[in-house]
Amino acid sequence: MTERKEIRMSEADKGFRERLMETPGAEKLMLCYQCGTCTADCPVAMRVEEFRPRQIARLAAYGQKERLLGGDTVWLCAGCYTCYERCPEQVRISEIVSALRKLAIKEGIIHPTYRALMNTLAEMGYIYEIDDFQNEMREDEDLPPAPEPDTKEVEKIMRKTGFLGLVEGG
Repeated sequence: MTERKEIRMSEADKGFRERLMETPGAEKLMLCYQCGTCTADCPVAMRVEEFRPRQIARLAAYGQKERLLGGDTVWLCAGCYTCYERCPEQVRISEIVSALRKLAIKEGIIHPTYRALMNTLAEMGYIYEIDDFQNEMREDEDLPPAPEPDTKEVEKIMRKTGFLGLVEGG
């Protein structure tokens, strides 16, 4: 999200709100009456000035697709459900954020961090490389060494789910 406060309806995607509300988890979007309770206790909002769950709900309700999906904001949510637990209307902001992420991925918009994780997963079979040091730490905890990944199986799964195409496409 950009820093500007005003919402320009000329920038609204007319069908975005409806597509979002058809996504499981975002059905209660229009129940949000902007009380701010969700933002007050949000652990991410306490640390990141631009992240405001209430603002995410507001922009979504006004169809501001580009502002929501064009930046980092929806990818910052920790999914802790504090906003949902505090909301007097039980608007599930963390689930709305998840629905926004699903819509973004459907449109081929993947945050660079997730793209890097998926690339590493495709290349190594793990999200990060497990080297001798990690295996020594596993041994210290009486755990077996991490097995050699079967990247062919991971690639099959990623291809079948469509993730490989998304990662390669970006």
